[in-house]
Amino acid sequence: MLALAGEVLVDLILEKEAPLGFSGVLGGSALNTATTLSRLGFPVRFFSEVGEDWLSQWSEEEMGRRGLEAFLQRHPGPMPLALVRLGEGGNALYSFHRPFQAAYRPAPGGLKGAWAFHFGSLFALEGRTAGGLEALLQEAEGEGALLSYDPNLRARPSPEERRRLEGYLARVDLLKLSLEDAQLLFPEGPVEAVRRLPPPLKVLTLGPEGAVAFFGEEEVRLPGERVAVADTVGAGDSFTAGLLALLLGKGYGKANLPQLSLQHLEEALRGAIALSALACTVRGAYLPERGLGAWKKRYLGD
Repeated sequence: MLALAGEVLVDLILEKEAPLGFSGVLGGSALNTATTLSRLGFPVRFFSEVGEDWLSQWSEEEMGRRGLEAFLQRHPGPMPLALVRLGEGGNALYSFHRPFQAAYRPAPGGLKGAWAFHFGSLFALEGRTAGGLEALLQEAEGEGALLSYDPNLRARPSPEERRRLEGYLARVDLLKLSLEDAQLLFPEGPVEAVRRLPPPLKVLTLGPEGAVAFFGEEEVRLPGERVAVADTVGAGDSFTAGLLALLLGKGYGKANLPQLSLQHLEEALRGAIALSALACTVRGAYLPERGLGAWKKRYLGD
């Protein structure tokens, strides 16, 4: 079983102006990754929060339709929203509306049997979620699960957020981040700064230029795939799903990640780039069925 934790948002994507018109989909970085892993056939347990309005009920039902075993805390109040406007090149501009105030407190015991625990984004930097996420991390460590983190930053972190982030970097096995994340964290020399970070495996996505992985003293760099871009929403989350699926599918976990071969690392990086490129060919983060099936057959052999 794979476990993931992160925020859940209803993404309202701007379709027209004057008057404003939106289309709505369920979103959130870790949720997008969890959805793709579930569609690839992995058993997935997802930890998050919802409100108590009708949109929260729809969101919970949608998680079930995606095959996720959802462990949700329910807050009094409405469902969080992300208003999305697509800019030049399909890049997304966000306006977040997140009403929850109470602390996040997951029920204990939810990570029993987990092979890996992935977390990140806004959820991992908030003070009110810190205690609950720490409890999940301790459970995951007790299970011997591989720990994976994606900062997925939207702005330069505050000093408190940076201390929290650095605490995660000191204990995770796999760090996936984008060049934009690295530039927000390390404005001068972002790539070299990522190379020196403590996690054993660091993977940096470079947009259309592909991705680079740092593993010990080794570096693996692969180019991107050229596709007709509809938008880039969920591209990084799809990359993470592909990377985790291929590493775990080849039997790598916390205990034997230090034995990861460069051939397997290159194969995982190539597959993750291909899945990210597939995400760019459609609107939103939900991958097309036919394309996902073809990817699964090619890279997972199913």
